[in-house]
Amino acid sequence: MNDTDGNPVTIAAVGDFMLVRRPAADDVKAVRSFLAGADVTIANVDAVLSDLGTPVPKWANLRGPRAAANDLRAIGIDLIAMANNHAMDFRAEGMLDTRRAYAEAGLRFAGAGENLDAATASVVVPAGGRNVAILSMSCTLPMESPAGPESPGIAPVRVRQAFAIDESLMLEQPGTVPAVACSLDETDLARARRDVAAARAHADVVIPVVHWGVPSPWRAPSHPIIQEYQRTLGHALIDAGAEAVLGNHAHELHGIEFYRDKPIAYCLGNFWIDTIDRYPWMGRESLVLRLSFRNGAVSDVEIIPLLLDDGGVPRPDPARRSVDLLTRLSAEFGVAVEEEGDRFLVRRAG
Repeated sequence: MNDTDGNPVTIAAVGDFMLVRRPAADDVKAVRSFLAGADVTIANVDAVLSDLGTPVPKWANLRGPRAAANDLRAIGIDLIAMANNHAMDFRAEGMLDTRRAYAEAGLRFAGAGENLDAATASVVVPAGGRNVAILSMSCTLPMESPAGPESPGIAPVRVRQAFAIDESLMLEQPGTVPAVACSLDETDLARARRDVAAARAHADVVIPVVHWGVPSPWRAPSHPIIQEYQRTLGHALIDAGAEAVLGNHAHELHGIEFYRDKPIAYCLGNFWIDTIDRYPWMGRESLVLRLSFRNGAVSDVEIIPLLLDDGGVPRPDPARRSVDLLTRLSAEFGVAVEEEGDRFLVRRAG
């Protein structure tokens, strides 16, 4: 990249899609306008888009129509981060056919493949005369989902868990939820760092997308929203050469942190959930995160606030619920959302 060239590159990112049917054409057109102007737009799809494969025994197996890949492209999505806890819901057959559906629709994808090398490979996207490398990895790993050296699956970053019981508190408050201590698998962490560093060697901007965290129904009120392993991993990826880290999985907005002046968005929330009536606990607050880069460094972090309607489709958010929620959740990191004209910019507070 020519460091004297200050023309910005804009990367847009949105939260989770869950599709069991094809979107209406009018909704596709309306939502596309929220993504206009970005050089690359990234999304997470929490569903297999294929009729192939048999379900893995797990809490939820999600699939949508294969043709929905074309609707994602029509909405304005360019790249799918596939490493999530639903990519292998219908085993390798469903995942690999979903990859084919994306390719046929003109979508790029990262984070899942026929073996570990394919799943962990970065995808380099030309944007504004620069190369942007996207990686996708997951800490949420149902059975049969991690890719192996010779087996298909998603890019894994395993999390070890230990439980601590306060015996005195248990006597006073029977039924208390134990504290959970999580730590990253050192082998997976080292590989993730190497993958980011390798991508940085041939790209101007590197952005990992990570599936991590705990949705509210599974998180005790006494437990933190952001798990310590998430901060450890996010910081490690930036230390390895990432310019930003994007998170998904919790189906609700979480805060944004700046580490070494680079953003970590811990969860982008939901973007299009057409079964939202089945999941009343899911967050309706939504956004488009727009990252502008000049000379390979983040120059602006902007959000377009949205709110999911009763059909799970994102709409404008005139009440600014998303702005208020993101402001509150980012405050612990010393970060605020500031209104500047008709824009909402995420910056260090003060």
